[in-house]
Amino acid sequence: MSEVNINPNSHSWYKSPLLLGWLFLVLAAMAGTIFMVIQANSGFPGLVVDDFYERGQDYEENIQKKLDNNNKWNTIFDIDEIFLNQSTTIKIVFVDSSGAPATPDEVTLFAYRPANSTKDFNVPMALIVKEGMAKKGAYQATMSFDAKGKWDLLASMKINGVEVNYAQSIFVKD
Repeated sequence: MSEVNINPNSHSWYKSPLLLGWLFLVLAAMAGTIFMVIQANSGFPGLVVDDFYERGQDYEENIQKKLDNNNKWNTIFDIDEIFLNQSTTIKIVFVDSSGAPATPDEVTLFAYRPANSTKDFNVPMALIVKEGMAKKGAYQATMSFDAKGKWDLLASMKINGVEVNYAQSIFVKD
């Protein structure tokens, strides 16, 4: 009978599948990192602007004005059932904390479709006039929705040069 000589030292290191797998993973990670660094440096101009400090201060002031102004006003949405492709009137009343009506410069109603942004639209809102007299703080817009499901409404009121936004979710039925 012939004798088989099994020597543990005769096995080459580069034939190990475990070692080759780890080596492949390390090289793939390095290649991906190098690719991402090259992509980042070649095409993106960056977010740095020359007047970053002034822009940051302006942004903070505007956000604080909006937050302060949002807390001054209460909004009441008056929305009936909404059906697909049927005209509906959406009413919104803006009053302050003491119940006095708002007198905004401009009011716009935005309709956002979370599932499909191509359906988004906006309409200006008009002051509600009944029997020749304007109902203070009450605005309305007539709109029609061409897709059923969830929509988000955003009433944007510009008052004293500051924009104030109020949101409401609605559901459009078949």
